[in-house]
Amino acid sequence: MKAVAMTAVTPSSYKLVTISGEAPNLCFQFYESDSGSWSKELNLVKKNDGDDEYNDSSDDETGTVYFLSKTGHVVVATNNLQRSPSKQYSSVITVKDNAETVYFLSSHGTIIACDLTNRCFTELPKLLPPFLEYSIDLVECNGTMFVVLLSEFYESASLRIWKLENQSWVHVGMLPPAMSHELYGREGDINCVGGAGNKILVCFNTNPPEIM
Repeated sequence: MKAVAMTAVTPSSYKLVTISGEAPNLCFQFYESDSGSWSKELNLVKKNDGDDEYNDSSDDETGTVYFLSKTGHVVVATNNLQRSPSKQYSSVITVKDNAETVYFLSSHGTIIACDLTNRCFTELPKLLPPFLEYSIDLVECNGTMFVVLLSEFYESASLRIWKLENQSWVHVGMLPPAMSHELYGREGDINCVGGAGNKILVCFNTNPPEIM
């Protein structure tokens, strides 16, 4: 797999970062527009933070659980039910206190944080149980990574925004329930970008697309 992220160095230059491999064997290299050249490939080491619960991509359940998805197909509960598989490996990069971190969506349905400064990575805790269908996107605002998550539960939809603090997810915002309920059953996908200040633009993709 390969995740790609780009950050502006100056108004007229940029840095492009690529992360390759499968956890725990990840490496990265970067391209700088000023020099017009790629760096050598560097390895990323899995960070040992003393909490294996958040760094193990395997499921804790014993045995295989099957159930019917919304489309009527029999699926395995441990599968990633991300609504848009094309989002796999989509990424954002944050720069804070001169530390560069790339976040991307893995094939296991988790978010991986790659600390390029210290050349290490961490697999972040999952936001949802493995049997829920959802749409997800990552966005960067003011040097912070946020996760926008659209899920359906108990015949209603929920659109929420989360950020990471001390290896735990903190809920920081949501679409009012009356508005998010209108998205239930429409099997749409969300795409987000960070705007000026603390604003996040969320596009709910159906046919035709809708801006929220």
